[in-house]
Amino acid sequence: MHTKRIGNLGRIVIPKDIMDRFQLGAGDLIDISSNETQIILEPHRESYVCAITGKVSKEAVKIGEAWVSKEGLKKLIEYMNQ
Repeated sequence: MHTKRIGNLGRIVIPKDIMDRFQLGAGDLIDISSNETQIILEPHRESYVCAITGKVSKEAVKIGEAWVSKEGLKKLIEYMNQ
């Protein structure tokens, strides 16, 4: 675990070993989200693998720890309505 101080402008520095592990560099995009107890930083993805269909999609929503595409959501709704 790394402990970092938040700067005056709300900035933090991501440690080099974490940058290397996730293959991040200056100028790369990250997604920032949160839940009730955590701030979550993730490398930005241009596409996602749907947890329901297994297909790659450019549009998906995160539900828990899984990404679900529009097609996957439709299949899930159909399943729930049976």
